[in-house]
Amino acid sequence: MRSMRSLLGTLARLAAAGIASALLARLLPLAANDPFRGTLLLLPLLLAWAHEIARWTVRQGGRPLAPGGTAGELAGLGLLVLLVLGRSHLGLKRADFVLAAALLLVLACRVARQTFALRPLLGNEGEALPARPSSLFFWLPLFAYLAVLPWAAGHHPPDGDEPYNLLLTHSLAYDFDADLTNNYAHGDWRFFMDRPIGPQPGDPVGSGGELYSRHNDLLPMALAPAYRVAGRLGALATMAALAAALAWLTLRLARHYTPELPGEALAAWAVLAFAPPLLLYSSQVWVEVPAALLTVLALDRILALDDHAWKGKDWLGIGLPVLLLPLLKIRFMLLAAPLVVLGWWYGGRQRRAVWLLGFSLLAVAGSILLYNTLLYKNPLKIHSWEEVEPYQHSLASYALGLSGLFWDAAFGLFGSAPVWLLVLPALFLLLRPGRRALLVHLVVLLTPYLVVVVPRLEWYGGWSPPFRYGLVMLPFCAIALIPLLADRDRPGARALLLALVAATLALTLLWVTMPGWTYNFAHGRTYLLDHLSERLGADVNRLFPSSIRPRTATWAWPLATLVLLPLLWGSGNRERSAGRRGAAAGIWGIVGLLALAAALPLAAARVPTSVVEFEDPQVLKSGGHLHPDRWVIERPRYRGGWVLRVEERLTAPVVPGGRRVRLVLTGELIRNQPVPFYLDLQAGDTLLARWTPHHARSWRRVALGPFDWPAGKPLVLAAHGEHPPGALNGAILDRIELQWLR
Repeated sequence: MRSMRSLLGTLARLAAAGIASALLARLLPLAANDPFRGTLLLLPLLLAWAHEIARWTVRQGGRPLAPGGTAGELAGLGLLVLLVLGRSHLGLKRADFVLAAALLLVLACRVARQTFALRPLLGNEGEALPARPSSLFFWLPLFAYLAVLPWAAGHHPPDGDEPYNLLLTHSLAYDFDADLTNNYAHGDWRFFMDRPIGPQPGDPVGSGGELYSRHNDLLPMALAPAYRVAGRLGALATMAALAAALAWLTLRLARHYTPELPGEALAAWAVLAFAPPLLLYSSQVWVEVPAALLTVLALDRILALDDHAWKGKDWLGIGLPVLLLPLLKIRFMLLAAPLVVLGWWYGGRQRRAVWLLGFSLLAVAGSILLYNTLLYKNPLKIHSWEEVEPYQHSLASYALGLSGLFWDAAFGLFGSAPVWLLVLPALFLLLRPGRRALLVHLVVLLTPYLVVVVPRLEWYGGWSPPFRYGLVMLPFCAIALIPLLADRDRPGARALLLALVAATLALTLLWVTMPGWTYNFAHGRTYLLDHLSERLGADVNRLFPSSIRPRTATWAWPLATLVLLPLLWGSGNRERSAGRRGAAAGIWGIVGLLALAAALPLAAARVPTSVVEFEDPQVLKSGGHLHPDRWVIERPRYRGGWVLRVEERLTAPVVPGGRRVRLVLTGELIRNQPVPFYLDLQAGDTLLARWTPHHARSWRRVALGPFDWPAGKPLVLAAHGEHPPGALNGAILDRIELQWLR
């Protein structure tokens, strides 16, 4: 009865805060398009939510928050709100991103303090993790996700598959059908974005001209009720709830692998819940979040079988997620089938259970293939059987795709949040006796999925945040960190841990305040590294790995981190890391991180140039345009290049690696006029060579030199020729290789 009164009190306070937010909408002196308006409107509800989480934490046996810390957070929040409201009068109009980052730091402080306060709710050291963790482990991530939602939604429109999922959601919510003909005609995309969209290539057309989406209906059906009530923000809030549920279920799943390490389980849960990429996906509409949720839900129920016969709740907890997975996306059939095998193994190898579930899954898969055949004339919709046949792909494509999922600077897990690099030393711990169950489950569950996904041309996801296709692995990566964090009492481990956490915090501030920077193009670069290259006038991208544009760093980073990080983690003696020496080790980690950041511009200016990609931002252009178009589908199929026309030039900074150099130019002539065209290659003002192409629309690789290279001079490519009326002649310049001779 007392608990019910407390719950009713919480609901009353949250309702009052909601009313305050509604009243604030009329009183807030900010324009409707002000980037902070949504965040400030939500602030009363967020403050009440944070207070209730802290109150229920103490009520359930957790630690109370220090009043001084809470007062500091409120003071900082109040000051920032005043700066936001008065920024137009204080000359701070261009400080929006700085103010947003400061607000995010206040949020991070609160979330970190509250996370530590939740520690007693997981039990004492050596005790098993609770089979049903407190719901606060769901409400705290949801609080954080909703706090950043207005800013994230306002600073990046839906992209990739998102707008089509939302349009389908709109149709289901208002028309109660999946026919998008009227939605395209009426421009219903205006309810959630400013840019018009049309049917995608490969979308099916009905016999009466009806337009359908190639995306499945299951996720839009789940989003439709909230979308009908609150529009796009309602749908995104539902996605935030799914992400928070994934974090909670992962903590629940951890009891099957490391039940005796509650403190480390809390830390791993926090990394999963509050670090990218899950934090980024919490405010976006992608099927990978519910797919990971269904996978973890089914696996948790499977591991709880413990060789006993399947009961009704087991059929619901295992069978329903398994059957829903291929309805989300047909490729998730590759996750559902291994779950059936694991269910058979942990359910005492009962034939009846596996036959019933297996046949049900085959019926669902067969129905999907038949439906696709009738509607798309292709059982795999827009894909082909060759794409899913492993022998159709080379070993190099597997190596590039697998390394790209983790190491690629634009789309990899480690580039989005360096703290996940701890997975590498954690892998070695999983080989120890007693820790191998997680590794075995990973191999059984994920091998079929990765065999199909990794070698794909679009392994990176296509106009999505990082690690899209690997998101189903993220909960298992988090659980793998738990035994590793139990072995953190070494100087090397503390230094590495603090350095990676600090780097992740810095990048998280950047990704959340500038969400568009997580949607990189598939051209081998990132928004962040492009910005640094442009500011420094040097090629910074070449120092980081890319599986789309393979280079030395593509293989150097995986080899170096696989060897060095486990060695660094295990360096030093445990007894030396206590007290002041432990703090000193952490400080040295921060110093090392700052040293690496300081060395970045130095390395960009000192490492000899071996390749110049002409479309890169550090290359100065007097004219021309990008080739192919920035938004071309499956961009890795094309050579990235720059179109240079008559009387235009490119100037690229060069770091010499010797006194002489041989140049290898890759380009293609574009002949629009029957007049000569030639290209001068210069070191500054000194002419080195002249290329006169003759074969139009054919890629040519031309070796020139060797030449003496004057130190400090840039590489200049200048296009010349006659220019009669009409389209000019030109060339698509892909890249130039510089082979230095001593």
